[in-house]
Amino acid sequence: MLKEVRCAIYTRKSNEDGLEQKFNSLDAQRVACEKYIKSKEGWVALAKRYDDGGFSGKNLERPAIKELFEDVKAGEVDCVVVYTLDRLSRETKDSIEVTSFFRRHRVNFIAVTQIFDNNTPMGKFVQTVLSGAAQLEREMIVERVKNKIATSKEQGLWMGGTLPLGYDVKDKELIINEKEAKTVKHIFERYMELRSMAELARELNREGHRTKRFEAKSGKVYGGEIFKKATVRRIITNPIYMGKTRHYEKQYEGKHEAIIEEEKWKKAQELIKNQPYRRAKYEEALLKGIIKCKSCNANMTLTYAKKENKRYRYYVCNNHLVGKSCESKSRNIVAGEVEKEVMKKAKQLYENWEEKEAKKEKWENLSFGQQKEVVKKLIKGVMVKEDGIEVSSEDKVEFILMNLKKKGNKCTVVEPEGKTNNALLKAVVRAYLWKRQLEEGKYESVKELSVKISIGTRRIQQILRLNYLAPKIKEDIVNGRQPSNLRLVDLREIPMLWSEQMEKFYKLAS
Repeated sequence: MLKEVRCAIYTRKSNEDGLEQKFNSLDAQRVACEKYIKSKEGWVALAKRYDDGGFSGKNLERPAIKELFEDVKAGEVDCVVVYTLDRLSRETKDSIEVTSFFRRHRVNFIAVTQIFDNNTPMGKFVQTVLSGAAQLEREMIVERVKNKIATSKEQGLWMGGTLPLGYDVKDKELIINEKEAKTVKHIFERYMELRSMAELARELNREGHRTKRFEAKSGKVYGGEIFKKATVRRIITNPIYMGKTRHYEKQYEGKHEAIIEEEKWKKAQELIKNQPYRRAKYEEALLKGIIKCKSCNANMTLTYAKKENKRYRYYVCNNHLVGKSCESKSRNIVAGEVEKEVMKKAKQLYENWEEKEAKKEKWENLSFGQQKEVVKKLIKGVMVKEDGIEVSSEDKVEFILMNLKKKGNKCTVVEPEGKTNNALLKAVVRAYLWKRQLEEGKYESVKELSVKISIGTRRIQQILRLNYLAPKIKEDIVNGRQPSNLRLVDLREIPMLWSEQMEKFYKLAS
């Protein structure tokens, strides 16, 4: 008697169109697979469905396929059956990895319209060719869609996306929502007066204004939330309000009616551009063209990293960026820290700069755009070394010590010695205060203290251990004389002997 072969049928459709129908694309794929299974003696289709409706084949981030992988690992599947290979994946690499995963777990794989034996060299070659064809097709579809969007936007058409406040959509065209348009005009007018997006956001929320609320085709409702600084920025910088459409950096005349006059919109952009340096977090590279890696004399380029919805800016050595040799340990440096030091130097040079023209403005009264021009005029070069930067002006080169400490695959700028580390200082003060409160009986236990101040008992106990620090270390932390790269995380484990503490924590500076 033949051994029963348990077959899992996997189906996928890239979008949700038509899935609400009684017999849809997923059902059609399943029926074809079931017919193939019935034609094989001893093969049985599992009742459990592995359907990914509305999921692209560009990656494996799909719930049903992940569930299938788990069942394969658990030994509940003998064979995986799909309609075509591209239902499994449209990426060659993913397709090969998945079928290799099946082989490792002794699970057969069948694409019913593309029969081949992927256990033989020829079968593996055929699979690679078919997977490559599927990937090429997906990339060509993506390219065609991109070109269609670009062409449509050049013609000023609305191509969907998040519906902007002040407009509704009718027959795929934007029409003005008069009530919301008044709010948009109010936002532009108040920004010109307040010159602060954060303050404007708070004011809008106090007045009861909310973001655009709309319902998607799926029935899900979006928006209707409070204004944030980023929300206000998106509105003020959106050229759609002056009757234009935007595609990347280019703007085109739109088919819709404008809410804001073009002149007023441009004035708002000029205000944003000239905001003080401390608010210009996402400005273009201040040191573009003048910052270099001392080790290989290559220019450094501004790059970005995103983590937990926050954007971090780094200058990266160009040789390192393209995979060429660079021996420097400071190939990646935090942009903001270096820019601040260069700005300080530019300020000193500016204040001592003898202008032949009329008396110059004070540095503090200059807009950020004007300060950038000063940097370009007075700073001739910035060389990044292992332990700091060399800033060159017309008459001299000055070295600024900036300890660059390796952290993961990035470099972080560490404050020079003699500066207070607020996190360390706060922790030492807390340790002393909590210890005294516990000794005096204000709190009977760490648990009671934890409940009162809403901090976990484990965290409190970690802070209390700082009371065992050597007096010299505590004194240095209070006076800002601790080793420049000593961090609170380094004090999680504190040796009992003061001499061992000094040896452990102070050698960090070497």
